[in-house]
Amino acid sequence: MKRKAERRCHLLLAVSLVLLTVGIGYDLVVGTKLADFLVIILGLLFGWIGFMYCLASTELWRA
Repeated sequence: MKRKAERRCHLLLAVSLVLLTVGIGYDLVVGTKLADFLVIILGLLFGWIGFMYCLASTELWRA
């Protein structure tokens, strides 16, 4: 994987984990709200985008 793609991959997955941690943690402590639900959905979306980007950027497909 190229260095630039690797950084983007790590950034997307890190943003996803932070959003999911904040959304789920706040939901468990305070209770569910629409904003918490949207943060969790955004975290999942970033996670899937990051996963697909990382998978597409690997060298396995070019061999």
